[in-house]
Amino acid sequence: MFRAPLLIVKQQSILHSSLSYNRRFFDPFFNWSFVEFKPSPFAMSIKLWGSVTSACTHRVLITLNELGLKYDLTQINLMKGEQKNPIYVKERHPFGRIPVIQDGDLQLFESRAICRYLVTKYGGPSSPLDAVASGDPVKIAKFEKALSIDYSYFDPSVKTLCNEKLWKNPAEPANPLEEDKATTMFKIALDYYEDFLGSNAYLAGNDFSLTDVYVFTWMPYIKLLGLYEEIAARPKVEDLWKRVSSRSAWKSALKDMPQ
Repeated sequence: MFRAPLLIVKQQSILHSSLSYNRRFFDPFFNWSFVEFKPSPFAMSIKLWGSVTSACTHRVLITLNELGLKYDLTQINLMKGEQKNPIYVKERHPFGRIPVIQDGDLQLFESRAICRYLVTKYGGPSSPLDAVASGDPVKIAKFEKALSIDYSYFDPSVKTLCNEKLWKNPAEPANPLEEDKATTMFKIALDYYEDFLGSNAYLAGNDFSLTDVYVFTWMPYIKLLGLYEEIAARPKVEDLWKRVSSRSAWKSALKDMPQ
């Protein structure tokens, strides 16, 4: 059994079950609370190391909630650099990042790998979250294409803008060229999504999937960047955001984040 080293972080543990919780955390960006989690058919809870200020942690939280899984969250304080603690790096994540899960004997990092593992193990063939389970070659192709578009174009553009405008050390020089390139790619990706949604209900087809989770967990940061107007300028994208963020699993995980 793995135990979170006491030298790394003061654990703030939230064990989710069928009971209602309103355990509140405050951090530099968001006011977060967890409430009313549906019961899980699985007795063991999954251990999760992450941060409520992390989009990558958010996508794992939402996936866990969509699947109705119990989980025990240990907060890693990024502002204090707890993810770079040598013990954490050795025992949890060799690159000093988040999130990480422990599910039985399996310890796994990288949020996309975590989400797909969870859906594959606990979602079953009927879960639309990962189209691979459907066995339908067209659905699988559209799903994999959507994942690639997010990973190759949308996600990097938002990360670059966050790095340049939110996360960079003020002492570091600005890079307007990188910011302009990222803004352009961000708009191109949104234009693609707007067009795609003209004939599809979600970003990978007509089923809510992990692609929608991956893309829209960036929305709080898009708002912090002052770029929500780009979402509002594309009514189909904005409508999808409203539908996605109204899901009970989403609201449970991100209740107090900007809507």
